[in-house]
Amino acid sequence: MIYCCGGYHSPLKTVFLSPTFEYRDRKLEILLCPVCGVLVAVLTQFNIKTQKYETYRPKRKKTAKFIQDLQEGKWREFKLKFGTRERAGFVYGVNKQNKSGKIFQYSVDFNGEKKLVKIIN
Repeated sequence: MIYCCGGYHSPLKTVFLSPTFEYRDRKLEILLCPVCGVLVAVLTQFNIKTQKYETYRPKRKKTAKFIQDLQEGKWREFKLKFGTRERAGFVYGVNKQNKSGKIFQYSVDFNGEKKLVKIIN
């Protein structure tokens, strides 16, 4: 049910979206309000990190653009990370030396994420 114009209305269309690395149980509900005739969209999803459901409702003028961007995968919170998920657990080491002679050891995975492991003097 979507709230608009002082009452709750049944959505015209409900789209179940595929899960991403941060969210699961994603659902997009679309409504054309019978009272005012405005397109309304509500995105509900479960955040894996915080273990809570989140609801996002774009502003009325940006609803159509939001639905189009969501379908094309352009919205930043819903894109998958670069690389493949099946090799995400493998890491390799990178050593970098600066001008003062310190060596920084990093562990890098195939998604491009770096973590500093150790600094050697």
